Amino acid sequence: MILWLFGPPASGKTTLAREIVGTHPELAHLDTDQIGLCYPAPDDDQANHRVKSASLAALWPLYRDAGARGLVVSGLLTAEAVDLYRDRLGEVKVVLCRLRAEPEVHRARFLGRGRFTDLVELCLEEAAALDRTEFADFTVDTTHLSTADSAALVLDRTGFAR
Repeated sequence: MILWLFGPPASGKTTLAREIVGTHPELAHLDTDQIGLCYPAPDDDQANHRVKSASLAALWPLYRDAGARGLVVSGLLTAEAVDLYRDRLGEVKVVLCRLRAEPEVHRARFLGRGRFTDLVELCLEEAAALDRTEFADFTVDTTHLSTADSAALVLDRTGFAR
């Protein structure tokens, strides 16, 4: 099974993935930023979903064959791209978990990174747009949760680490 943690920048995707994998060594982690490097991006695929989906489809069997019981993927995802990934992965079960936080908490987290602070409003707009979607299998609001509590909630909802 593949658990995909997605959300806007600074929603905690990578942090949560590392928490889950750090407490469950039978799982592996893959960040889509690392498998979608393609410059310049094609005009018709600025987020490089074709490259990322092909890379993920090629890498998952290698992780599985090396002993990983599951893969936690962290990265941006759009409703329009979901079918591309699912088509490339075939029969592999993919569970989509959207991470979110209340705007002021999200703002603080984004600004706390200390870089690209001029993009905070764009990030919050992206978060609001994702809040209006329904393509996730479930959503975890991390506003008042620690990383460990968020991970426990995600794992409970998926049954991933049982």
